[in-house]
Amino acid sequence: MKIGIVKPDYKISGGFEVVVNRLKLELEQMGHQVQMVYIDATDQSINEIPYNLTNEMFHKNPDFFRYINHFWKYLKMDLNRFDCVISTQPPSFAIQHPRHISLFYHHMKVYYDMSNLIQEVGLQQPYHRKAVEVIREIDTKSLSKVSTILAGSKTIQNRLAEFNGLSSNVDVIYAGIDPEIYHYDGELSYVNPVVVGRHEFPKRPELFVAAMKLVANETGVIVGAGGRTDDLKKIDQLLTMAAKEQISIPNDVIWKQMSNGHFHKEYKDLGQLAKKKNYPSNIRFTGRVSKEDLFKEYSKALCVVCPAYQEDYGLTAIEAMSFKKPIIACKDGGGYAELIEDGINGFLVEPTSEAIAEAILKFSQDKTLAVRMGNAAYETSRKYTWNNTISKLNEHLIF
Repeated sequence: MKIGIVKPDYKISGGFEVVVNRLKLELEQMGHQVQMVYIDATDQSINEIPYNLTNEMFHKNPDFFRYINHFWKYLKMDLNRFDCVISTQPPSFAIQHPRHISLFYHHMKVYYDMSNLIQEVGLQQPYHRKAVEVIREIDTKSLSKVSTILAGSKTIQNRLAEFNGLSSNVDVIYAGIDPEIYHYDGELSYVNPVVVGRHEFPKRPELFVAAMKLVANETGVIVGAGGRTDDLKKIDQLLTMAAKEQISIPNDVIWKQMSNGHFHKEYKDLGQLAKKKNYPSNIRFTGRVSKEDLFKEYSKALCVVCPAYQEDYGLTAIEAMSFKKPIIACKDGGGYAELIEDGINGFLVEPTSEAIAEAILKFSQDKTLAVRMGNAAYETSRKYTWNNTISKLNEHLIF
């Protein structure tokens, strides 16, 4: 079968790119001819929109109009050379083909489950509510025409029902993890609390930083980098001083304001003072790491903290579970929360630094607890194989 995988090209390689690349390889090993079909998602033009658009209109809400422009690009694509097509990130599901499967991991979240949060923290563009209305309407019309939507988690399945009213053409597919991680058999130890992932809003590594200031005798490890890394390091420096001098900073200020570079005058002044005093931090930043170094960090982790808000799936948690590590996730963590049996393979806590710190302390004070929950986490991870993923996909490849 000739299969086209249609994907926006964001010029980055993250968790979803890993999933798509593995999916392509698995399908090829089954004997299918698979071709990636990319559209440059960084393209800033708006030439595809079939109506006049003034500069004034565009600059009032550029992200909205870029989305509409890309929507039209996908809508007009000729994909008749393929027997089946698999769309991926939005708005690639606007493509038209009689045998269309959508591998659906998330909406354009600022117009959906993050819409209220975006407005709360002041990141919305003008006419945000109208943009939300339009995007949801055109997305729903396109998604309703898709033969099968394979949602990447139950969390996503629920969002499709809530926001788009879709359920009859929706099934759930869980991506497998890298076989090298899945079959890891190296040495394990339980040393440092670790958080892994991109530093973007609202992944909330800031809550982990704040939690570690309440676990002063432990060193926390932050693996990864991103657009918010510099702010995260400033927050770490500020919170280190705040802990030393018993200055209280609310959790919401930390992850809803500071994480987006919004340091009000009071905190700017404190930040300058923290820079001068330069207290030693109990956080180690690794930056981006190789696969080998990622394995080392997982293998030495006391536990892995997944503090993200409304995550789509939870690949990091499953990877960590394969290393027999217990997980700490937040109750509003979306896909992460799906994976946790509280008190069995990890802890599901309130999204506060205090709750995260309390869970970390349980493991640091009782390593046998970390080992026991880590073993349970390992058993959870055994469900997430690529064989299971491809079996589920095959159910829908045969129309």
